[in-house]
Amino acid sequence: MSEFAGRSVIVTGAGRGVGRGIAEAFAAAGASVMIGARTLSHGEVARDAIRAAGGRAELAGFDAKSHESCRALVDATLAAFGRIDVVIHCAAEIPHGGLGKVSDEALEAGLASIAKAAWWLLDAARPHLSAAPSGGRFIAIGSVNGTFTVVPNMTAYGMAKAALDAFVRGAAGDVVRENITVNAINPGLVASDNARRVLGDDGLAAYGATIPVGRAGTPADIAHACFYFASQHAGYCTGASLKLDGGASVAARGEGGDKVLQDRLKAQAEQH
Repeated sequence: MSEFAGRSVIVTGAGRGVGRGIAEAFAAAGASVMIGARTLSHGEVARDAIRAAGGRAELAGFDAKSHESCRALVDATLAAFGRIDVVIHCAAEIPHGGLGKVSDEALEAGLASIAKAAWWLLDAARPHLSAAPSGGRFIAIGSVNGTFTVVPNMTAYGMAKAALDAFVRGAAGDVVRENITVNAINPGLVASDNARRVLGDDGLAAYGATIPVGRAGTPADIAHACFYFASQHAGYCTGASLKLDGGASVAARGEGGDKVLQDRLKAQAEQH
């Protein structure tokens, strides 16, 4: 992965979970990484871990619901590194609940942080990505919930992720002549902080056992897919959405992982 040496990578939602895993992987591969994090204390831990491992990272406070914050993140990256080669949008505020059970505020937060932020980030970074010597890369971290599967009490989240996938296809055409590719990665279950909060360690293990490859995904799995889309080898690939779910969406699982997740979400709803 030496080709990433000297390249500048923005990762949103990089204070924890999948975003942090992506940021750490790119830093280890030689990139200069700008961590966009809503909670600065989490971002500081991620930045310091990268630096302790010998990587280069800076931190900017980032609210994915804000157009101005998206512009500011781009400006901070230019100030720190002088260039932008790759933007990876992983930040998301997740609205839980089905139709009629999500407030207007939560619905807007999900749509803004997931889909609108992608629009704002690409728009702000566009001239700088276009100038990237190896080609600019924009990568959106979506979800199978928005494209392939339906999960109870996650309707609003799935809607926002579906909008993100539609954005990727449309925006790819908008910038295809500008030395920029736009692609999406749609993970299934990932063993992240948020998944553990919802499922618990036992539920995560039970769900993972129902996945055909025998486990949940990891942040490293997502990072490795990002490596391809960010690389020079992917210059011919744009407007694509990569399903990355261990075969879960193409296998008949019956009373498997979906039931595990449904039971956990139902229990949480009853507690409220």
